[in-house]
Amino acid sequence: MNHAGFEATSREKAADRRLAMQLHVSTGNSLAKTAALIEQTPNWQALRAHARQIKLHTLSHLDEYVQRFAAAAERNGATVSWAASGDDACAQTLAIARQHGVQRITKAKSMTSEEIGLNEALETGGLEPIETDFGEMICQLAHVAPSHVTAPIIEWSIEEVARLLARVGYVDAIPPELQPSGGAPDRSARLSAAARLVAAARVRLREKFMTAGMGISGANFAVADAGALVLVENEANIRLTTTLPGVHVAVVGIDKLIPRMRDLGTFLTLLPIAATGQRQTSYVTLLRRPLGRLHIILLDNGRLNVLADAQHVDLLSCIRCGACMNACPVYRHVSGHGYEAVYPGPIGAVLMPHLQPRGAYDELPFASSLCGACTEICPVAIPLHERLLEWRERVVGRGERSRLEAAAFAGWTWLMTHPMVYRAGRPPAAWMNAMAGWFAPVRQWEQSRDLPRIADESFAQWWRKHREA
Repeated sequence: MNHAGFEATSREKAADRRLAMQLHVSTGNSLAKTAALIEQTPNWQALRAHARQIKLHTLSHLDEYVQRFAAAAERNGATVSWAASGDDACAQTLAIARQHGVQRITKAKSMTSEEIGLNEALETGGLEPIETDFGEMICQLAHVAPSHVTAPIIEWSIEEVARLLARVGYVDAIPPELQPSGGAPDRSARLSAAARLVAAARVRLREKFMTAGMGISGANFAVADAGALVLVENEANIRLTTTLPGVHVAVVGIDKLIPRMRDLGTFLTLLPIAATGQRQTSYVTLLRRPLGRLHIILLDNGRLNVLADAQHVDLLSCIRCGACMNACPVYRHVSGHGYEAVYPGPIGAVLMPHLQPRGAYDELPFASSLCGACTEICPVAIPLHERLLEWRERVVGRGERSRLEAAAFAGWTWLMTHPMVYRAGRPPAAWMNAMAGWFAPVRQWEQSRDLPRIADESFAQWWRKHREA
């Protein structure tokens, strides 16, 4: 993707009024629930600091904890392998499926599998991967990528979901609650319709669960001393995916490691509050001794490059809660699809340039107002606004900027080094202050901010008048 592509996509998304309203409501609700629970958690800041400390300690001893986890998991009966790249992980997963004669595969929600394009690789190999998370299932049926790391269909309305499920035959017709005779459906009607749609999807998925030969998941955390995978969810589809089939493959980024079981409590407190505004999720599954065959693929795919970057190593602390996306004004205007990246929002803007070839996502760090809301809400205290600025500095330092920007700075540099021309060309301050309000972008800016007025005289002019005094 290039800058022009991102700019065009983001402009298109930002101009979509329906999308803007849907995102405003969805992210606003999430933020309100999260804020309320943070208020009720007096040690929230201490928990954030402790989680950051645990993650940074793990990352500074990552080779040790990878070895410790692999040894413990193998003692538990799992098979552990290493994948240097996404292609490597896909090839290993495909080989395991063929080894066991698997055709149908159920999948738990996993951003890691999205990152490596696992579904596409399995389909190309002639297999049938089936997403079992409701939001991911909708994305798969619609042939679109998820728009958020925890809420894949955050930009979808209930009516759009109903139309899709009716079109693919999951329901016979759009629920009557969504077609009232006197105007738009109210909240209770929408909830009733949502329950109908989820029930219909459950019936379809039940048969898939019972006939799948293999299940694929990621992991929210991987506990090194226990060799255990920790999976957090609300729908129970992960438990069914990891226990019903005879073969379970877990593709786990090496950034998911934490040292000990006693560290888990900190993260299980922070994650649901930040991700979904819940005190706790419906299900937390710890997988140690597998019921069938368990293959754990530990994935690098660029993570070691981030680990080697002393300035940005804390990006690997991310626990994929999505809170920074909910808080980000840019994300709330352009949606995850506006970024055209697996990981959107502030964390995606600083992580994707590391995970993809140099230059592929260099424009994303500039898609930020630098308001700092992402840093404030991050449950592991990653200073995201600082990382965004650092990426901007790196991109500009490489000379990778648009011709217009380069010309503007060159012109400004010339002007500032020719003071006589600058003074002659500087219009009166009163004229510039009056003109500012004529431009639509300035008027929009002033709706929520105070635009500083240009001084009536420059400092040099003031100094000449007052230096003798």
